[in-house]
Amino acid sequence: MPQLIESEGTFNFRDFGGYATSSGRRVRSGMLFRAASLDKIDDAEARSLQDRLSIQTIIDLRHPDEFRDNPGRGSLVDLVPNRHELSPIEASQPIKNHTEALNTIHGIGQSGPRYFEALERGESVWREVVRVLLELASYPILAHCTAGKDRTGTAAGLLLDLLGVAKDDVSADYAMSSASVDQLYDYIIEAGRRPEGSMEESKARMVTHREYMADFLTLLYEKYGNAEGYIKHLGFGSNEIARVREFLLE
Repeated sequence: MPQLIESEGTFNFRDFGGYATSSGRRVRSGMLFRAASLDKIDDAEARSLQDRLSIQTIIDLRHPDEFRDNPGRGSLVDLVPNRHELSPIEASQPIKNHTEALNTIHGIGQSGPRYFEALERGESVWREVVRVLLELASYPILAHCTAGKDRTGTAAGLLLDLLGVAKDDVSADYAMSSASVDQLYDYIIEAGRRPEGSMEESKARMVTHREYMADFLTLLYEKYGNAEGYIKHLGFGSNEIARVREFLLE
C-alpha cells in the first residue's frame, strides 16, 4: 500500500509507490509523491520534508485563479529546484466558466465522465507532464492541485495504469482521498471560496467514490485501450514509455 506522509501544512500527502503490477514488479517508492496545495507548509516543515524526500520537481496542476485565492507558494516550493505550472484546465478562461460548463454537461460534483472530458480537453498539458516524467533529473517528483484528488487523482490514475497496477487498486488508491474531506473543506472555507449548499452537502460532493475512477478508466480503455494508448496518442513512443517504467518500477 502507498505510504501516507504526515504533514501539518498540507493533506492527502502520499507516495505513489508500493503497488504490485501485472509484470510482477512493484512501483518504486520515493520517486513520485502527491498532495493537496502546498501553500500552508512553513519553513521548519519544508526543511524536514526536503531532508526526507529530496524532491527535485513540483508539478503544480492548479489553475491561475487558484493562485489568486492563495498567492503564497509555501516554503517547500522555495527548496525544490524545478517547478512546472501545468493547469489541465484552460488557463485563459476563468475556472468558474470551466466548472459551470462541466456542471451543465455532467451535473455538479465529480464523476468518471467529467474526469475523462477534462483529460481530453487538457491534452497539451498532459503531454508536458509526460515530458517531465521522461527526465531522470526530474525525480523525485511531487504533483499536486488544490485538493490533491481530482486533477492529481487523474494523473495518478493514468500513471498507475501505465505502470501495470490493477484497475481495482487504482480505484482504491483514488478512494483514499476521501479521508481528507474535512481538511479540504476547512481549506476552501479559509480561502474564502464557500461551496454551494450546506457543509454536509459540500463534503458529500468531495468524497472520492472508487466508482468515479473505475468509470474514468472504463472510458479511457474504450477510446484508447489503456493509459499507454492515450500516451501514444499524445505523441510518445514505446521506447519513451519503457523509459518511464524503468524509472518507476523495481
